[in-house]
Amino acid sequence: MSNYLSFIREKMMSEKDNKVPHVVILGLQGSGKSTVVNRLLFGTITDGQPGQGTCFVNVKYGKSILSIIEAGEETARESPYFQDILGEIDGVVFVIDCQSHRHIESSFEYIFSLFDKIPQKTSILFLANKIDKPDAVPFPDLLQDPAFQIIMDDIERSVSIYPISAKTGESFYTAFDWIIARMTGRTPLREDVSPRRVIILQEGGVPAFDYTFDASIEEHDSTLLGGLISALNIMASTIFESESVMDVVKLGAMKMVIRKLGGWSVVLFVGRDDSESKAQSLAEEILQAFTEERNRDPTKEMPRQVKYEILSKIPEIAIALDQEPIKDD
Repeated sequence: MSNYLSFIREKMMSEKDNKVPHVVILGLQGSGKSTVVNRLLFGTITDGQPGQGTCFVNVKYGKSILSIIEAGEETARESPYFQDILGEIDGVVFVIDCQSHRHIESSFEYIFSLFDKIPQKTSILFLANKIDKPDAVPFPDLLQDPAFQIIMDDIERSVSIYPISAKTGESFYTAFDWIIARMTGRTPLREDVSPRRVIILQEGGVPAFDYTFDASIEEHDSTLLGGLISALNIMASTIFESESVMDVVKLGAMKMVIRKLGGWSVVLFVGRDDSESKAQSLAEEILQAFTEERNRDPTKEMPRQVKYEILSKIPEIAIALDQEPIKDD
């Protein structure tokens, strides 16, 4: 193991000239570290056993290349070679299992055992993982945890926390956008997605929201598309015998990026070569804006003007909206 860690550090130093950001993924066993790495690598996850050791992989995130180091608990706590790596890292991601207060307490004990070994300049992202679980600790409770308050009171550090599900992808890319922006000094992937159309579906594939950004594209029946997407997701869950859903489906010059939140699914049509990770992040933001509006008034009709106003809340989407006068459906 010491030879492998020495190799990783040498590789890191050789990549410094290329300005490749290096990120360490940390967390207790079973917290979801390997699931996080798999989603970064493949855009989706498969059921499997948790990783036990240390891995070092390069990941393409939009136009950025990240070097990801996943380290097990024992290595992170005890290896002097790993302490050297922590001293050179650009970002740290702590994955916290939020299934119980006991898991959270153990996670913070682990975090504090390493905290003084992480340089002040290093950005730190906390992923409050497994929020999709029915017994998950509410996110506001985690924010009020005294241990987390101590961390946030350190004004010299760049720290943030996001409630996510590495399994379903909920808020996953929004969280990683934050740390990549801190490490690279730029907002990641802002211009790498060209939204063409967005459809939001109820359970069973029934359309509840449909907006076309590009008037030149051919509009297909949203009910038929909803049925197609629902069928694809049923097929995925049957094949993998899990709660898996299709993440991306390529159709000619476009692709559909699909995200799910509660009983709703959003389908964002973008260019075939557009960044999938950024598109997934934008799709999540669209669905959150829609559900917020829907929760305020479930009976409210949604003509094009209302849809436009919902989408305008998202800066990256607002610049892609039609500039012509809005006409009601």
